[in-house]
Amino acid sequence: MRFVESMTQIFKKPYLLFFSILLFFTPLIFVTNTNELFEFPKMFFIYFFGLFIIFFFISDLIINSSKKTKLIKPSIVVFLFVFFTFLSTVFSSHILTSLSGYYSRFNDGLFSYLVFFGLYFVAINRLNGKDLFKLLKISLLPIIPISIYGLAQHLGGPNILWSLPAVERAYSTIGQPNWLAQYMSILLPICLLFALTDDFNNFKYWLFIYSLGFFCLWVTYSMSGLVGFIFGVVVLSLLLAHKRSTQHLLFVSVPKDIFIRIVFLFAISFSISITNIGLFRGKVNDAVIDTKKTISIVKKVYALSNDYEISDPGFIRIELWKSTFNLIKSSPKVFLIGTGPETFPYTFQPFRNTKLNYSSEWDYVFNKPHNYYLELWSESGIVTLLTYFVLLCFLFKKLPLFLYPSLVAFVTTNIFGWPTVSTTIFFWFLISWADIWNKEPIR
Repeated sequence: MRFVESMTQIFKKPYLLFFSILLFFTPLIFVTNTNELFEFPKMFFIYFFGLFIIFFFISDLIINSSKKTKLIKPSIVVFLFVFFTFLSTVFSSHILTSLSGYYSRFNDGLFSYLVFFGLYFVAINRLNGKDLFKLLKISLLPIIPISIYGLAQHLGGPNILWSLPAVERAYSTIGQPNWLAQYMSILLPICLLFALTDDFNNFKYWLFIYSLGFFCLWVTYSMSGLVGFIFGVVVLSLLLAHKRSTQHLLFVSVPKDIFIRIVFLFAISFSISITNIGLFRGKVNDAVIDTKKTISIVKKVYALSNDYEISDPGFIRIELWKSTFNLIKSSPKVFLIGTGPETFPYTFQPFRNTKLNYSSEWDYVFNKPHNYYLELWSESGIVTLLTYFVLLCFLFKKLPLFLYPSLVAFVTTNIFGWPTVSTTIFFWFLISWADIWNKEPIR
């Protein structure tokens, strides 16, 4: 009954319904007939439906202009972040790409920033604190279909839902194992918090969602995603252990049976991990071998050699980061305002480290530095990067404590990757939450 009543309330409030659709369906969307099957259709869904929400809001203001509702201004740090991105676009080395985004994704271009900023502005003016909690729960629901599809990919075979070839690393509807891992690492700490603190009648539902989600996260075999999730869980544990933090969590007090719940959740997580070591064994072995090679004098290993290739992602990322920093230092213009959003694939190649030719990705054209902070610096300049750090500080200051674990996971995974469409829309949801919570906290 409570669920039916909640859904009825959603349909009575158009903006709550719109943002529910956006947060629920964006991670699920993919196609089979384009060059990029995942990011491209997700971004276009954001463009079409996001612009519809923005124009609906503008029409609402015009139609109801007689009510003279005072609009809430965006936070200055959010405005500055978008403004400096705009400035970098104006002086971009490839302005069309900076406007629309890299051709296979169309995310992170100026147009996408403007749409996300518009959605943020609508949210802070049309949503309230109670709406945020409903949207938070709705954002956790896609974990179920995404995890089922990801586990079906991992297990494969005609007996698992449908005839599906098994893959080494699940990617589900998100499109790539590390992207899927980042998405799960951000949402699972929230799911874990619900499982630990909600009333016992709802525990089994959160346990089901968490178990599916963690299993799917694990079979991505993504070290960055797992590290982000672990950091998020550590922060969550510290919050639960702190006596003064419970009033800022979702519920008034921590339940008496929380220790039993922790043991149960740990047992499930441990069982999934220990029975599905899979590629993690090889990843650890690669890391050990590559570490030995980097600190000792060894002969060069060529790409076509039969010897062990230096192909650990850690080695590739380090050399990629060094090369990106060379790009950043190449001119005062690049250092200050960057080469333009999403222009990395065009401007990076002259600075590519030759050591990358001795890795398993020797023939790849790198279109990302695999570090979002270096990406911001190289494409949009040091000013935009510093503004982004200020924005993160703003979120840590304004968001309620129970969202810290997800934000920590997001910040951590961006050291090794970058936000995709699914995680970007959730990040802007957090930005909206920070402003709305500051205006109308729910105690």
